Amino acid sequence: MSITDEGEYGQKQIDFLELVWGEGFLSPGGSAEVDLVLEGLDLKGLHILDIGCGCGGAAFHLLRAHGAASVTGIDIEPLVITRASALAEKYQLTDQARFEVVTPGPLPFPDGQFDMVFSKDAFLHIPDKETLMQDVARVLKPDGMIAASDWMRLDDGPLSEQLRDYIAAEGLDMHMCSLQRYEKALASAGFGHIQLTDRNAWYLALAQNEHASMTTSPLRDQIVDCIGEEEADHTAAIWQKMIGVLKIGEHRPGHFRGTLTNASQN
Repeated sequence: MSITDEGEYGQKQIDFLELVWGEGFLSPGGSAEVDLVLEGLDLKGLHILDIGCGCGGAAFHLLRAHGAASVTGIDIEPLVITRASALAEKYQLTDQARFEVVTPGPLPFPDGQFDMVFSKDAFLHIPDKETLMQDVARVLKPDGMIAASDWMRLDDGPLSEQLRDYIAAEGLDMHMCSLQRYEKALASAGFGHIQLTDRNAWYLALAQNEHASMTTSPLRDQIVDCIGEEEADHTAAIWQKMIGVLKIGEHRPGHFRGTLTNASQN
C-alpha cells in the first residue's frame, strides 16, 4: 500500500512526516521556520486563524512561544484535525487552541473575526490564490496581518517535465505559483507593507540533509518501523526528485506577509 493510499494525509503519511519533521508538523523546518515566518512581528494577545493547520505544531508554537491569545486551526483532512486535537489535550492548550474540519471553499467565519491569518505550507493545495487572499482579507480585522510560508515556483509558466514528475511522485494536489503572483494577489486584496522571502537555498540544503538522514541509521530504521521498507525506499526516491527541482531552482519555498491598509476596509 502506498503512503498516500489512505488519502493525501492518511495515518501512514502523518506518522512518517511527524517522524521526519517533528511532533505536530507536516512541513519542513519545525518551530524554527515558524519563527522566521514571524520574525519581527508581535503576536501577544492576538486571535489567529491558521489555515491548513495540519497536526497543530505551528499553532501550538504561536501560543507557547509567541504569546498569541488563541489559535483557530482549520484543515480539510479529518485525521490531521483528530491528531491536532489530541496534541492540544496533551499540551493542555484546549482553552486556547481549537481545531476544526472544513470543506474547500470560502472560509467559514464572519467578517473581521481575526487579528492575523497564518499558514505554513498549505496554500499550495488551493488553486485560486486571488480568491483566497480576498477571503483572507475579509475575515481579518482592520490592520490585520497575514504571515505565511508556502511551496512555490520560479514563475507561472508551464511546468517542466522534471517538476511534473516530482509532483506526480508526491501523489498530492500541488498548485504551486510564484512569489510574484502572491504579491499581486495580496495587493489586489488590499494588503500593503508586503514582504517576500525566497527560501530555495535554505530548503535545498535541508532537503539534502533530510535525505541523508532518511537513508542511514537511526532514522532509516525508525522510518522502516513506521511505514515499511518498500515505502521507506519510495519516500527516499521522492526526496531525490524534490532535491532535483530545488537544484534547478524551479521549486522555491518562500515566505510572504502583509498588512491590511485602511483603503481595503469596507
